[in-house]
Amino acid sequence: MKVLVDCVPLVSGGGVQAAVAILAGLLRQSAVSWNAVVPHALRAALPDEFAADVRVTFVQRRSQADSVWLTNRLRQIERDFAPSVVFTVFGPPFFRPRAPQLTGFALPHMLYDRDSLMPRATIVNRFGDMLRRALFRRAGHLVVETETARQLLAHRLDIPLARISVIPNSFNPLLVRTPEMETPPPGPFGILIPSAYYWHKNLEMVPEVAADMRRLDPGLDFVFRFTLDPRIPQWAAIMGRARALGVERHLATLGTVKITALAQAYAASSAVFLPTLREVSTAVYPESFYFRRPLVTTDMDFARELCGNAAAFAAPRDAGDAACKLAGLARSQQRRAQLVSAGERQLAAGYPTPAEKLRMQLELLAKVAAGATSAV
Repeated sequence: MKVLVDCVPLVSGGGVQAAVAILAGLLRQSAVSWNAVVPHALRAALPDEFAADVRVTFVQRRSQADSVWLTNRLRQIERDFAPSVVFTVFGPPFFRPRAPQLTGFALPHMLYDRDSLMPRATIVNRFGDMLRRALFRRAGHLVVETETARQLLAHRLDIPLARISVIPNSFNPLLVRTPEMETPPPGPFGILIPSAYYWHKNLEMVPEVAADMRRLDPGLDFVFRFTLDPRIPQWAAIMGRARALGVERHLATLGTVKITALAQAYAASSAVFLPTLREVSTAVYPESFYFRRPLVTTDMDFARELCGNAAAFAAPRDAGDAACKLAGLARSQQRRAQLVSAGERQLAAGYPTPAEKLRMQLELLAKVAAGATSAV
């Protein structure tokens, strides 16, 4: 089997991690022949070994205006490589190949009704979603990471369930846990927020959470550590709100963290917080379980499916509830230990290992290539 991995639609966040994971897996096996097309913007996120690999083609993607040029470039690469199947890690894809195509879906805002939790839709947003729906509907076969997402995708985009498969997420194979990482370091109670900026991650709520934690427990020494580029306007806005609330010393950013350095960010934390409002899936949950860090996240359907009883759940956009859960963790070694143990069980029962996930992906790609797909 020959697989062309299409990473062109990816920009940041979980999609980049998913691309790095499958490329790392392909690099370490010999049964499948592969090529990959990767935007230059993602180059810094890839391990150094990919930069010199002739199977990886880097392309320039500066804006949506490059879509016509990129479509032609992808078609040329397909002609030259002649793949059995094309895997667009997360769509919508820029092109429709001659070969069978498997496309990942990770746009949670398209699966839920628009409500007060979501930003107001502009005409541009609505037109963009119409185009994305059309592109996903014409995709040959889709893959998502949870059964919740599969059911919602079929319902919202009117796609037959037989054209949608489920392959659960996993922690990234490049993340390595060492014995020294078992115990958090001394110092402030470090709360890691490992997320790129998207509106649905609800990161703007964190200053209010910090203010409520300080009111609940004035003697608690804690710090929220983001993984945001300090130059982006959203970080300036978050810190502006923190200063207004007098909690700026409780917020910091590590900057954009490469996959290979993310393990140390988990090791330096005492807990993980993800106040997300919309997800198809997220690697933060299995990563928290893998690194044995207690997790606080939002009480939503996707979070309950993915975490079971291995997280402390806070009501959506309720800063006081999130502060109560986090302060309680900081003061209770027993509660932290309970969640860590539950996380280990959830990781074993609900998530494949990176090697198992790669095997599942290759098996599904083989079925797509053979035209013998059915939901798995």
